[in-house]
Amino acid sequence: MAFIKLQNKTEKSLASDRLLFSLLIFTCISILGQISLILVSWGKLPPEIPFFYSRPWGEMQLASPLFLWILPSITILFTLVNFLVAIFIVGKYYFLTMVLVIFSALVAFATLYDSAKIISLLI
Repeated sequence: MAFIKLQNKTEKSLASDRLLFSLLIFTCISILGQISLILVSWGKLPPEIPFFYSRPWGEMQLASPLFLWILPSITILFTLVNFLVAIFIVGKYYFLTMVLVIFSALVAFATLYDSAKIISLLI
């Protein structure tokens, strides 16, 4: 019973914080932007795209366009994990909650930027 009461209090404090709420909205818009960018450019993409930039130049960098879906998947995974952790620790450690939420927004921005750069190189 105490756990449910703590969880309700935590959800109310997360919803009332404007910065956390605006970062969540930004993250959701970033995910939707990535998905729409991939869907809009899907027919124009070549059969192989440069995706693995950490590998040596050439054939090893190329991957199927399906690999573009890794970027929004990473954003969704990080956001879900970080917000779930933030919901359960917000009552005790507000600073850690802010770090998790800001990190989610940074990952969302970075993956949106990477998706846009990869697609803009090809189209």
